[in-house]
Amino acid sequence: MSLNKNSSILSKEDVANHFDRIAEKFESYKRKNAYYYSQIEKFYQSIIPAGSRVLDIGCATGGFLSSLKPSYGVGIDLSQKMIEIARKKHPNLSFLVQDADTINLKEKFDYIVISNLLDFLPDIWLTFTNLKKYCHDDTKIIITSLNPLWEPILKLGAFLHLRTPDIQRNFITNNDLINILDLLNYRITEKGYRLFMPEYIPLISAILNRILPRLPVINNFCALQYVVVDIISFFPQPSDLSCSIIIPCHNEEDNIESCVKRIPRIGKFTEIVVIDDGSTDITAKKVRKIIETDKRVKLISYSPNKGKGHAVRMGFDNSLGDVLIILDADMAVEPEVLDRFFSPIAEGKADFVNGTRMVYPMDKDAMRILNFFGNKVFGILLSLIMGQRNTDTLCGTKAFLRRDYRNMRMGKCPWGDFDLLFEASRLKLKMVEMPILYKSRIAGKSKMKAFKHGLQLLKMCWRGLNEIP
Repeated sequence: MSLNKNSSILSKEDVANHFDRIAEKFESYKRKNAYYYSQIEKFYQSIIPAGSRVLDIGCATGGFLSSLKPSYGVGIDLSQKMIEIARKKHPNLSFLVQDADTINLKEKFDYIVISNLLDFLPDIWLTFTNLKKYCHDDTKIIITSLNPLWEPILKLGAFLHLRTPDIQRNFITNNDLINILDLLNYRITEKGYRLFMPEYIPLISAILNRILPRLPVINNFCALQYVVVDIISFFPQPSDLSCSIIIPCHNEEDNIESCVKRIPRIGKFTEIVVIDDGSTDITAKKVRKIIETDKRVKLISYSPNKGKGHAVRMGFDNSLGDVLIILDADMAVEPEVLDRFFSPIAEGKADFVNGTRMVYPMDKDAMRILNFFGNKVFGILLSLIMGQRNTDTLCGTKAFLRRDYRNMRMGKCPWGDFDLLFEASRLKLKMVEMPILYKSRIAGKSKMKAFKHGLQLLKMCWRGLNEIP
């Protein structure tokens, strides 16, 4: 097969004819590179919950779409022969011969996946312009493509019949793609690289692919590049969303009354959920007294003490607001600033807001010196693990949408902070940091122990390294 003699531009006919020719052998080529394709599937599976509505553009023989276990899955491809095979192999899914530039469907999808197709699109601008019709407010688009630096290796592999036969491609860099997506008003939630070693070598591949894609400069040599985006078609106002403030507390009788009373009214309605985590003082009694005059407040009380992580989960599971915000009862973060955490989410600028105490000077006794340096170190570690900037891992104040919490896997971090950060990263939520003035605790003592809890946090980092794609 050759390109149109009158043009050096890859035509849609060239692409369709090429994939028609290799359709019957496509699965055998995939088996030759089983590790590479399995790693791509794991990357998508870690982001997309089973049972989602998924559109796969460039679906080939349908195996990739099937691996995502959609409740409703549609695959489109230019190749008639690829689609015929997909329909036979996966009759529970829908497969259509269509062009990415002119998709004609009636549905909207939770996820749109574009894997190893980007280089064969003659007009990326047109493709992503048309894709907006199939996105609702929460749709995520996940794009993976081959790193242009690997072009010589790919050509050699095709020449040696070690991988799928190739034709001319438009090797697109992440930067070029992001430029187009920015111009089309897509919101970039995450970008990066994966698969430093796309061939399987026992132990070595797992170690290299877990660590090197997270290291600056080195990650530019990975085989796979990715971008995750969504589209903000509706810009809500703060009055459109409700808010639940979750206050986990243990023996905070001297703080809780002032903490609750200082919380401002936020959004359509503000709910304050206090979780008394096995207190042995009169914390619960004071909250019950507040409830008599402030109907925003409700109390969940239990014994014995089960830790902050359990307390915040209880709060999330028993709240009603659209936006969930955690506030520590010690008021080291002032309750009056909670609207700053709510607004970026209500305005569509973020999905997850993490407080940071590392921007402004803090009160002299607000954080012990070991805790301060520990926070710096863990901030660097988590930034590398998550692929998003994080300067403060244990600031208690965080905000995110209830709809995203439903897909979060909680319960492994004693405080809940690492659970939330890792899950936000795994789900590719748009994360931003909110600087706060960190005050000294008004009463009581901090429950954080530098060495003991530092070891637990290192274990959490290892978990993140294994679980975050």
